[in-house]
Amino acid sequence: MPTLTRPGVYVSTSSFPTYISATPGVATACFCGPMNRGPLGPQVINSWRDFCNLYGGFETAYPPSPMKLAVFTYFSAGGTSCTVIRTIRLDASGPVTASHVFNDSATTPVGGIATLKINADNPGAWGSGTTTNPNGGLWIDILPGTVKDALGNVLTFTIVVKYMGNAPQNVVETWQDVTMVPGSTNIGQNNYAPAVINSPYSGSNWISVVDQSSTSAAPINNPKATASSVQLTGGTDGSPITSSDIITQLQSGLDTLPDQPFIINMPGMTTAADLGNVIAYAQNRGNGFVVVDCPPGLSPTGMVSWVQGASGLPASAQAAVYYPQIQISDPYSANPGVTRLVPPGGFVAGLYVSTDSSRGVAKAPAGLGAVLLGAYGLEYSCTNTDQGNLTQANINAIISVPGSGVVVWGARTLSPYLITRYVPVERSLIYLSTQMVALTKFAVFEPNDYILWNQITSVLTQFLNSFWQSGGLQGVSAAQAYYVLCDSSNNPISSIQQGIVNVEVGVALQFPAEFVIISIGQWAGGQSVNIATT
Repeated sequence: MPTLTRPGVYVSTSSFPTYISATPGVATACFCGPMNRGPLGPQVINSWRDFCNLYGGFETAYPPSPMKLAVFTYFSAGGTSCTVIRTIRLDASGPVTASHVFNDSATTPVGGIATLKINADNPGAWGSGTTTNPNGGLWIDILPGTVKDALGNVLTFTIVVKYMGNAPQNVVETWQDVTMVPGSTNIGQNNYAPAVINSPYSGSNWISVVDQSSTSAAPINNPKATASSVQLTGGTDGSPITSSDIITQLQSGLDTLPDQPFIINMPGMTTAADLGNVIAYAQNRGNGFVVVDCPPGLSPTGMVSWVQGASGLPASAQAAVYYPQIQISDPYSANPGVTRLVPPGGFVAGLYVSTDSSRGVAKAPAGLGAVLLGAYGLEYSCTNTDQGNLTQANINAIISVPGSGVVVWGARTLSPYLITRYVPVERSLIYLSTQMVALTKFAVFEPNDYILWNQITSVLTQFLNSFWQSGGLQGVSAAQAYYVLCDSSNNPISSIQQGIVNVEVGVALQFPAEFVIISIGQWAGGQSVNIATT
C-alpha cells in the first residue's frame, strides 16, 4: 500500500491470484523393462533419436529387445514424449559396468600411477563387447591436448570415445582439452575432466570418469597418451532379470512422479500374474492405466482363455487388452521386405497420446481414424465371429480395414461393469481427478471459510466448463454436464475444525458409440406399388 500523505487518488498494483494446473493433466506413456544398455531410473524421452542416444538402437539383431520395439512403434504411431525405465537384476548377480584405469604420464615408477578411471556410462556387457561381437563395446583414445604453457608443456588431454569398434567411423564423442586439476580454467571455463564429463546436464551419454588421485604434479597427472585404442573390459549383463525386479523398479521409478498420470506398458511381460501386479499398482496409484500386450501365437479362442482363465487378468477398469500381434518392417534387418511381429502395446500407447492431443481424452482411441502407422499386417485376421467373442471378453481387436489400414476396433477396459466398461470413460475420470487435484492445491493452508469455498467452486467450474465445451461431457447445458458443490451445506463446523474442505463434483461423462444400429425398411413414398406378373 502506498504512503498516504495528502488527499487524493492513489494506485496500488498487485497480482490477483490465479490458479493453474501444476501438471500437464494429460497422460504420458511409460515403458518399463530390461534393455542391454541405458541409464537406470525414469528418463523422459522426446523422440526416437533421444531414445537411441541413451539406450541404443537396433545395432545388434539378437536377442531382439521388446522395449526398443515398443518405443519404436510408439513414436511411429504418433506418440510424443514418454518415460522409459530400464530395469536390471537387483541382487548381487546383476550387471557389471565395463571400465579401464589409465595411468598418468610419469615415468617413475615405471608405467606411471593410476590417475583416471573411465567407466561405461551404465552397466552391462554392451560397454566391453559381447561373445558374439568381441570387438564391440567402448574404445578409448587418450590424445595430447592443444593448450600449452609458456614453456611449451601440454597442459590438457583429449578423450575420444568410440563404440562398436575402434575405427575412425566409430567415434561417438570427443572431449577436447580436459585436465586432472580440480577447478582448472585454462581454456576459459572449468575443464576438470570429472566435472565436464560427469555433468548431468551437458555430460557424456557414453562414459563416466573417476579421479584416481594421482600424486604426480600437474600436468604429469594427466593420463598418458595411448598408442592405440583401449577397449573397456569387465562389463557383464549378469543373471536373467526377474519379473519381481521389473515391477519393483516400475514402482520405485513412478513413485517419484506421483502427480503425473501414466499409460503403462510392460513390453515382453505376458504372464497374467505379473501383469496383475502391475494393474494392482496402477489402481493403488490412482492415475495409472495399463495397456496389456497379448502373448504371441494365440488364436482368438486361446486369447479369451488367457484373459478369462482361472489365472487370468483381474477385472480392472484401469487396464485394457489388445489382440493380435502386429507385423512391421523388421528394423533389425537391412534386407528389404523382412517383417517382424511385435506386441501391440507400443502402437496403442502412441495412439492414446495422439488421440488425446487431436481429439481429447473423451474420444475413444479406436475406429477408422485409429490407424496404426507403420503396421503392415497382423498375426491373425479375425472374423466377425472372432471379433464378437473377443469383444464379449473385453478384449480389443485390431483388424485390417480395406482403404484404411490396420486399425484398433475396440475400446473396452477389463471392467465387467457398464459404468466403467470403456477406455475413454475411465481415462476421462483419471484426467479430471488429476487436473482437479492440481487446480485445488492452492487451497491447502488457506483459511477454511466461504471465501475459500467460492474460490474452489470458481476454479473447478471454469475448468469443467471448458472440458464440457470441448466435447468431454454430455449435456446441452452446463447444468446438465456438471456441478460443483463446496459451501456450508457440505462443510459443517466439525469438518472445518478438522482442517477438511469437502468438495463434491458431479460429471456426465461421454460414452462411445460402440454399436451403430440402422433399421431399414421398404418405403413406397406414398404411392401404391404394383407388381406385374406374366
